[in-house]
Amino acid sequence: MLTPFNFQRWLEEHRHELVPPVGNKNLSPDSEDYIVMVVAGPNARKDYHYNETDEFFFQLEGRITVRTQVDGRVVDHLLEAGDMFLCPAKTPHSPIREAGSIGLVIERKRAGKGFTDGLMWFCDDCNHPLHAAYFELKNIETDFLPHFQTYYNDAQLRTCAKCGTTMDT
Repeated sequence: MLTPFNFQRWLEEHRHELVPPVGNKNLSPDSEDYIVMVVAGPNARKDYHYNETDEFFFQLEGRITVRTQVDGRVVDHLLEAGDMFLCPAKTPHSPIREAGSIGLVIERKRAGKGFTDGLMWFCDDCNHPLHAAYFELKNIETDFLPHFQTYYNDAQLRTCAKCGTTMDT
């Protein structure tokens, strides 16, 4: 069982570990039901995460924009220190973290529970879907990387069928 701890003290002691390219730490690896992560910026992701369960964002320091895809259009949600946002299930979202930002993200564990995760990319110019990869998420710290590598190493996947724009890597 995880014992109570002072999160502010933990953050000060571990802040140096929250650096790119990873920038996150799972605070609840032994939980059967939840992933509780502290996540720091900056990040440079252009993908959208697809999750069949809600995700809770609580911004502690700095700012984050949670970019979402809603009815075929981009909708940005700006969170500043103290703000929270519940991203609805099945809403593609792309957290864009500024340098020096720190937030908590809480998600349900999904491995072995019949849920599918996904990574999706949309054209920067016309927002047309470029590529999507769906998978069972078992380890949030390692399972995304192979899908990122596949996408970023293939110019054809990054080229829009609608307008011809190729997404930069």
